[in-house]
Amino acid sequence: MNRITFILITFLITTTNLFASFAGTITASKGNASVLREGNSQKVHIGLKLQTKDHILTKGDAKVQIIFKDETIITVGKNSNFSIEEFLFDDENEPSAKFGMFGGAMRAITGKIGKIAPQKFSVTTKTATIGIRGTNFTIATNDAGRLEAYCTYGEISVSVNGEAYSVKQGFFAVLNGNNGVEIKAFTPQELKSMQEHKFGVSQNKNSQVSKGGDVVVNESNDKQLDLTIDDKTEVTIKDVTQESSDTLFKARTLDSTIAGYSMEDATYLGNYTMSENHSILDNSGDTKLSINFSKDTALLEVGSFQNESSTFQYQFENVNKSQVNGNEINGGLGSATMNFYGPAGKTVTGDFIHDTQAEVSRGTYSVQTFENLH
Repeated sequence: MNRITFILITFLITTTNLFASFAGTITASKGNASVLREGNSQKVHIGLKLQTKDHILTKGDAKVQIIFKDETIITVGKNSNFSIEEFLFDDENEPSAKFGMFGGAMRAITGKIGKIAPQKFSVTTKTATIGIRGTNFTIATNDAGRLEAYCTYGEISVSVNGEAYSVKQGFFAVLNGNNGVEIKAFTPQELKSMQEHKFGVSQNKNSQVSKGGDVVVNESNDKQLDLTIDDKTEVTIKDVTQESSDTLFKARTLDSTIAGYSMEDATYLGNYTMSENHSILDNSGDTKLSINFSKDTALLEVGSFQNESSTFQYQFENVNKSQVNGNEINGGLGSATMNFYGPAGKTVTGDFIHDTQAEVSRGTYSVQTFENLH
């Protein structure tokens, strides 16, 4: 092997490893914030790519916002220490998002991992572990050991000393030293007051994220902002933190939108992941959802499309609302769910069960369409 070939191979291996470890991108920042990577510190700047094991440190009123590859959006608040413990979102590994919050505050709008593998999304603090079920939440700590975990959409699980506490939308868990865990309801004003104390007051700007996770941001955007996904092909920066629920996912609005569709054969494509597998399917693979909105019917196909005999199929009726249940066909006894997201219903997620009476297999799926729904 000559020297030029050796250098080229080394370069390719190095760049491949760097690409594989890319987890997210800094999309907004303000104040004195830094990234600690392998013992070296560098100043945060917009567009900086983050890797697994990075720590994001903020001092004073500094704040940082990150969009991860699966479109999870995390804002790190004032005087905080946030870490990316593990992040996997590619075609070769089971998705996983594990973060650490070792002081200060953070808020999150979970992305695709939170929908297709919510059991693989967690945040570890000094006193508890927070798990999610596809949701939006805020974690706030102080130097005295007090932890507050707010659920602003969906549901979170707060685990302390091996015991899990369920926290539903509109409630928050309080851990105050050794005094145990208390679950309380919060008012919009209480949520707003906490967020202003931990994150400051936001100003709105615009930004976009491409399918590959690259973010185009105005370099003068030095204000703390929250992002909410307006559509899976576009992310618009908005301040939604003063609301106790994310208006993006209001089923009432989606129901009326979906019920008004008249087109035929809208196609959604994506992937599935098995959580319990006694079938001949792989643990992950392809998913196709074919919807005829004019007839209010849909067909979900899960499996390897190169081998039609290894595909589960589910039929849905009355597809005119944001949440729909379907049944397995071709002799199966299983069932599936279908949940529309986004203001236009362009993303669908759900669970499926393959039941043969003798054995049961379970999984989750996520699909989306880039068609113009009308």
